Amino acid sequence: MPTSDDKFLIEFGARLQKLRTAKKLSTREFAYKAEISHSSVGRLEAGETNPTLTTLVKLAEALEIDMNTLTGKK
Repeated sequence: MPTSDDKFLIEFGARLQKLRTAKKLSTREFAYKAEISHSSVGRLEAGETNPTLTTLVKLAEALEIDMNTLTGKK
């Protein structure tokens, strides 16, 4: 049975993918802009890994959005 953390990571991954595709970025382009690996983007979007604060900042900057939009907390 999924935990609340699992649910958050899955929802975060789906949101990240939606935000990335709205900017018309491939996973490779996005990874390059965010200065993280392509495989990390895939794991984040699949909800398989918990991003660090540093990674969250890089993702938000690469998407040119604020942290609240990225995390879904308004």
